[in-house]
Amino acid sequence: MGSAILVSELVSGELASWLSLKVPPFAIVHDCQIDLTMERNGARMVPPMFFSRAVDGTPHDGGDTFLSRLREPGDVALLVVFDTWVRNWDRFFDGQDNADNLLYVKAEGRRKYDLVPIDHSSCFIGNDVDFPMGPAPEAWVLDPNVYGKFPAFDPYIDAKSVKRAVEKLSQLKRDFVVEVVNSIPAQWGFGPNAALSLVDLICERGQYVVNTISGRLVDEPEIPGLVK
Repeated sequence: MGSAILVSELVSGELASWLSLKVPPFAIVHDCQIDLTMERNGARMVPPMFFSRAVDGTPHDGGDTFLSRLREPGDVALLVVFDTWVRNWDRFFDGQDNADNLLYVKAEGRRKYDLVPIDHSSCFIGNDVDFPMGPAPEAWVLDPNVYGKFPAFDPYIDAKSVKRAVEKLSQLKRDFVVEVVNSIPAQWGFGPNAALSLVDLICERGQYVVNTISGRLVDEPEIPGLVK
């Protein structure tokens, strides 16, 4: 099969954009005349390649210096819901953080900042090296862990912002997910069985998160129709 890293980047980027997270613009480049090599292993990169625009931002500092100046504070809960949905362990998970994968970017013409998540190469499959060609393990679909919730996020996650994020995720349509997965370049070797498995995982995992995450993020989730 193709590169799990590339598949994760492309599919997660599309899902993050749909969820209204401020990920940097990205694209698949099918023709590149420049020789490029991977930093990690020195291997030559060949098209089609995934490219994401570089942004000028400051990595998460562990405190609220930038969190307190966010243009849209609700993006904090939105990011946690997203990372939990796609099982992204490479931002914050199980007490381990990779703050470089979360940037604060100054909003144009303002003194506020935008929350900009980057690098989605480690989503969906946990420690596995590739996507399954059969049904995804139930443990992935029903994974109860919360991902991406830095300790400094806690004061910025409230019932209203969680409700808004969950409502957006609840609008996910299978046809859209199929379209996203079908956009994976054939040259990456991601066959139809793996594609069907990933579509099922994204949809089933999304429904699980919609049904369960509110109670794990806030003590008193908002109940539709309840007037306080």
